[in-house]
Amino acid sequence: MADVVRRTAGLQGQSWRGLAYAVRARSTATTWSDVSIAQEQDRSVVRGWFMRGTLQLVATEDAGRLLGLFGPKFIKATERRYGELGLSADTRAKAAELIESHLLENGPTNRATIGDLLLGARLVPEPTGQAVYALIRHAGLLGLICYGPGHDADETWVAVRDWLGQPLTLDPDGAAEELARRYLTAYGPATAKDFATWAGLPVPSARTAVKAVAKAEVIVEGESFAMIDDLPGCEDLRLLGEFDPYLLGYQDRRYALDDEHRKLIHPGGGMLRPAVVRAGRVIGSWKHRGPEVDLFATPADLTHHATPAGGGIAGDLADHANPAGGGIAGDLADHAAPAGRGAAGDLADHANPADLADELEDLTRFRG
Repeated sequence: MADVVRRTAGLQGQSWRGLAYAVRARSTATTWSDVSIAQEQDRSVVRGWFMRGTLQLVATEDAGRLLGLFGPKFIKATERRYGELGLSADTRAKAAELIESHLLENGPTNRATIGDLLLGARLVPEPTGQAVYALIRHAGLLGLICYGPGHDADETWVAVRDWLGQPLTLDPDGAAEELARRYLTAYGPATAKDFATWAGLPVPSARTAVKAVAKAEVIVEGESFAMIDDLPGCEDLRLLGEFDPYLLGYQDRRYALDDEHRKLIHPGGGMLRPAVVRAGRVIGSWKHRGPEVDLFATPADLTHHATPAGGGIAGDLADHANPAGGGIAGDLADHAAPAGRGAAGDLADHANPADLADELEDLTRFRG
């Protein structure tokens, strides 16, 4: 499991469920519990604030250099918001020390308890406001804390030096180049602007890093795309979870998602819905309840709603209707590039019923 995260340079972790689906989309024989075990027991992966200053799951050995690269940058970028929340540099420093000390003494702690702790120290005006999360994130960007046991509503935070057995070494030396190498391996061919968008780096820094590690380039529509290797595209059908990094990996999603369908997957407000992808192109969306699959365009033998409850391939799917399920077979980590780039080739615009049935069966198996 950790190798999947390592090879992709990190996976978006805005929601734990979406994170688990992202791991499953890029691995084989992975279960829901495997993701929890890697984070909470093996501790071979760490969930915290890294690329773009957002929540990510990264390999434990990468956490220090990534925070060395991104921590100071995103602390500076958040200064205005800190000011709006009344969080001075002195307040932030005191809060970070207080939170870490509490976690070292008490272990995994939830947001409500941390809010009460900060309120008691008169560092925030209320225990449930946005200032509490801002101070937790600030301590995370300093490398002092990370996410511990629990998912979503039950999530907790822990002190890094207790959870991992030692403090992180925040050394950014060579971090941008190594990150670019892994990014191009997982997402290439891609442009320097793609890398800058995905990582949250300035374009000049991203361009320098990409130039240092790229081994080849291809020209698409007059634009240069860098890559590490010319790998074959993935032809399979995948059900990607919410906030999947495949759709967050590029400045322009047009190679993967047609403009006419963009709002169905990316409606705005920071949301990115679960997507059905075949051979690198988004061909529909899906919902966890049912599960229900909505295809943008279907052949005659499929109904618009490919659900176990009726129509089209209902008979094939009836045994796989685990509403809590999720996950997808195969391995996208070796070539996560959108259709139309490099070796992606000509792609079909619809899903084979048997492929879709297999995916829904994997949903049940993944959940265990």
